[in-house]
Amino acid sequence: MKKYIRVIIYLVLFVLLIGAFIYLGKKDFNIDKNMTDAKKFSMEYSIDENNPFKYVYSSEVVDILKNKTGIIYMGFSSNDWSKYYVKYLYEVLKENDIKNVYYYDLLKDRAKYTKNYQIIEEILTDYLYELDNGNIHISTPALIFVKNGKVIYYDDETAIERNNISPNDYWNQERVYLFKSKINNYLRGVNFNE
Repeated sequence: MKKYIRVIIYLVLFVLLIGAFIYLGKKDFNIDKNMTDAKKFSMEYSIDENNPFKYVYSSEVVDILKNKTGIIYMGFSSNDWSKYYVKYLYEVLKENDIKNVYYYDLLKDRAKYTKNYQIIEEILTDYLYELDNGNIHISTPALIFVKNGKVIYYDDETAIERNNISPNDYWNQERVYLFKSKINNYLRGVNFNE
């Protein structure tokens, strides 16, 4: 009888332990559920918390590319090139009082080659580089200016590393000035704050 009770106790403890692992595995300890997109973005990219970046999913990117007006930034925070790009982009956005930039972290969708990611690639085909294997690929960081469902500007200046230069060395004073001038030109004539 004691043997059966012991087995039942071990079985109950085992089930409780498995349940605890499942619960704790799904719990996200680092993200506050009430955290704004701007605050989350500032933590990922080390910029001011008062920024215009709004997280969007691939389905929202497809909708913007097909139907809306807006600015889409595609990248991921573990990429140093993206961090530098955002730093200088944010300065231009702030100077122009841009209120909303859609941020699409495409890393997981690109790795899984999701349906919406494929649609985004198809829409952007004319702007993308062809890989050695003949496939096209969205390289990051990339910035897309869309007006009424039409891409009017596409910028991926630092998406392809050139000559093994580091982002720190690439972004010299002249390149920062030219980049900001280019983005300022893209912002002229279209109200992206609608």
